[in-house]
Amino acid sequence: MTGVHEEDELDPYESKRVKRKIDWRVMPLLCAIYTLQFLDKNAIGAATILGFLKDNQLTTAQLNNLGTFFYVGLLASQIPHSYAFQKFPVAKYLAVMMFLWAMLVGVHCAAIGYKKLIALRILLGFTEGCITPGIMLVTSMFYTRTEMGERVGWTFQCNGIAQILSGFIAFGAFHTPTHTPLSLPQNHGKVAQWQWFMVIISLLTFVVCLAFAAFFPDSPTKAGFLTQQDKIVAIKRIRANQSGVETKKWKKYQFFEAVKDPKAWIFMLFAVLANFVGGIGIQYSLIIKDMGFSVLETTLLNIPSGGCMVITVTFAMWMLHRYPNARGWISVLSYIPSIISVILLITLPDNRIGLLVAFYCIQLGNTPAVVLSLSWITTTTSGHTKKLTQHAMWLIGYSVGQMVAPQWWKDKYKPRNRVPWAIILTSYCCQVVIILSLRWYLNQRNVTRDKAAAAATTEEEKEKYSEYGWIEVPVDSTTIANANGKGDGASTAGDSQDEMVVVGEKEKEKASASTPAPAPGMKRVRVEKRFLDLTDFENLSFRYVL
Repeated sequence: MTGVHEEDELDPYESKRVKRKIDWRVMPLLCAIYTLQFLDKNAIGAATILGFLKDNQLTTAQLNNLGTFFYVGLLASQIPHSYAFQKFPVAKYLAVMMFLWAMLVGVHCAAIGYKKLIALRILLGFTEGCITPGIMLVTSMFYTRTEMGERVGWTFQCNGIAQILSGFIAFGAFHTPTHTPLSLPQNHGKVAQWQWFMVIISLLTFVVCLAFAAFFPDSPTKAGFLTQQDKIVAIKRIRANQSGVETKKWKKYQFFEAVKDPKAWIFMLFAVLANFVGGIGIQYSLIIKDMGFSVLETTLLNIPSGGCMVITVTFAMWMLHRYPNARGWISVLSYIPSIISVILLITLPDNRIGLLVAFYCIQLGNTPAVVLSLSWITTTTSGHTKKLTQHAMWLIGYSVGQMVAPQWWKDKYKPRNRVPWAIILTSYCCQVVIILSLRWYLNQRNVTRDKAAAAATTEEEKEKYSEYGWIEVPVDSTTIANANGKGDGASTAGDSQDEMVVVGEKEKEKASASTPAPAPGMKRVRVEKRFLDLTDFENLSFRYVL
């Protein structure tokens, strides 16, 4: 909101009431699509023990390549998706992508053969590549910084829920009859168990797609379940984020600023290393089976792994709620169980129960750090285009890590896979160093700004570090109210800035704050910078979350 009731205090009761309304509408749908996304992209991992490898005549190396090609598609999708989010309504675009990937998962049943599966995996990765940046974008428009971290964690918990569901669906598919009236020619009158698995999750994705398209809002101002007053409260709630809300104008300077920002590259490097563990998503059924368990036992034995992920992310989000400015420390602490687990997987004797427990405990760490890094990007970046760009960079790093991760799970390292576990252990240690370095770097930025603000003496210098800025709007404009809250209209910075001039560092102020001189036919309105589409470099009152 720009200049609407800025001097009114936000009623805590009203804020909680609106937050509850948003939670009940937004969170179930976000959790549903994240559950289905994880199910869909790791479907071949569950299908490996249901005849997928045999029917498609795949080697272990080819299976690993299918995992890699998914992320080739996801990597290629990041720039197109970022541009699309800037041009199209977020919810509608996500729904279209969900519909496409639901079809692609179903088509896996008919695409018998390595080459056909490569094409499908690339396309599936491309369509699913929109989900993580889309969720980050949506949560930043509806929630405060602390709430963002918690809710991103809730959605990532759904990876664990997806693992649990995958186990039960695979267990059910294992008990399906081999003959059925719904026969497929390539199976000589039989529907394979892995094909039933694909059909089930494809249908689930399609159902969620319809619900998402019908009920999910594109932004607070377009949320039909909120009244006009609720929309005002919803936007005022997020002003502490200092990042504004949605704008459809692509700003080239913000793109280049994002690329030049050191923290974007630190986050990107972290994403690469954090996803070296990603090969487990393709190999997990084979890893458990190689410990000495039967196919039937293996279908169910990955369920506790999902439960461990839910528990650890829940605990991390509770810690974040208690200590909202401690993302770095919480992330570092989360690696302790993972590091211990990998050491045990390398050093334990051939005891299948001990190895299985250590395998489960891997999920107790690392995942919270990945979850927190996603919300950390959102809360340390301002400017709509810059935020989209840095999300895309994180996803590029994520994709690169996931692309290479399956490649070291080779037959020659089986059954103990000590080489892959050693690589993952090394990556965990490097990630801890990166997180501590990032926290130090962001803290130094805050200290530098605090010192500069305290040393400001002239009005012009003080204005740079002030929480307020100027916007220019047409003299006869009724969509932007004045700064004293006497206007009769409501607008968001994102909805309005395409038609107005925002006076910030990059826009080269036309006059000093003390004597603002608007352009002909325009008037100047003083508003809080946090409502404007300014980057964290432009808004010098911005402080970085640690």
